Amino acid sequence: VSGAVLLERERLTSGTTWHTAGLLWQLRPSDVEVELLAHTRRVVSQELEKETGLHTGWIQNGGLFIASNRQRLDEYKRLMSLGKVYGVESHVLSPAETKTLYPLMNVDDLYGTLYVPHDGTMDPAGTCTTLTRAAAARGAQVIENCPVTGIHVRTDDFGVRRVAGVETEHGSIQTPCVVNCAGVWASAVGRMAGVKVPLVAMHHAYVVTERIEGIQNMPNVRDHDASVYLRLQGDALSVGGYEANPIFWEEAVKSRTRAAGGLRLKTSTVKGYTLWSDDLRRA
Repeated sequence: VSGAVLLERERLTSGTTWHTAGLLWQLRPSDVEVELLAHTRRVVSQELEKETGLHTGWIQNGGLFIASNRQRLDEYKRLMSLGKVYGVESHVLSPAETKTLYPLMNVDDLYGTLYVPHDGTMDPAGTCTTLTRAAAARGAQVIENCPVTGIHVRTDDFGVRRVAGVETEHGSIQTPCVVNCAGVWASAVGRMAGVKVPLVAMHHAYVVTERIEGIQNMPNVRDHDASVYLRLQGDALSVGGYEANPIFWEEAVKSRTRAAGGLRLKTSTVKGYTLWSDDLRRA
């Protein structure tokens, strides 16, 4: 990474990173994703700590996909078959076996689950800090409080538009390559170069429960049909997901109101209940 420069608009992890779930599920329908996730797991769980001496916060507590219908269970069986090809250990469990693994779960309406014992979670801020340390050791430069204000694009002799440089509040950097890692703000950065980024950011909510006796070391849970997840957080759970009637980021920004201590986004308790009701059914 020698010669690479990371430009951070404020401070690293001060945007959406710090409250990211940090879940790592190894099995996806795409073989490319499975390979990428396997690589990510090796880096986060082993290689970064060996290289930097810093811990990414990796916790291998396993992952559990729950199937509330036959079609979903058949999909999980296909995922298990794909995992075997890439060496990802996984097991399709019956409701009774799921209850044995996760005694606190209500399994009355389940057809089965897919259990991946080597799934887990990482600490988003810790992982970012560790990646930064590793990149800097290899010659990269990280500049904080340096928002990008523009991207210079030129057209070459063949009529191809190419990046020529990046403009910031503190000066410009000549470069033939820009990697857009702006997350929620990726579309805005793309527009600076005349590129449309097919990304729609949504405003979400999550809750952290009080201490739950017996939840320690339980796997993280994902319900694709209800679009919710339950992430182990010490002796409690962090619960979140995708609402059926989401608030898009641009709408949320427009509706934000001034409040003591900073900006507060208006939210709907109805949206929250739509999400949490599916989570509560599993308890």
